[in-house]
Amino acid sequence: MDQVTKQLHKLVNVIKIRDMDPDTTVSREMALFRVSAPAESRGEIMEFAQIFRGKVVDVSRRTMTIEITGTQDKIDAFERMVRPHGLIEMARTGEIAIARARPES
Repeated sequence: MDQVTKQLHKLVNVIKIRDMDPDTTVSREMALFRVSAPAESRGEIMEFAQIFRGKVVDVSRRTMTIEITGTQDKIDAFERMVRPHGLIEMARTGEIAIARARPES
């Protein structure tokens, strides 16, 4: 953990690093998937995106780019669903988190 923290501090955009308890945080990861999407399979790929509450962010004649946000398991599951259709490229942010709001008294 110390080595990771030291490496992250070298990055210009890192402002603060905290080790957070998973029980008291909300965490998400974001991923972009570019998938081969010929006309005959485009509908099925769009259904996968809807099931995973994803968003189609780019469409071309041969490909679709889909944004998925959620847990690591959710993103892994979406990848398994679209990989047989021809996963061309994928980019993932890694997990980010923020502390949960404290209940008001």
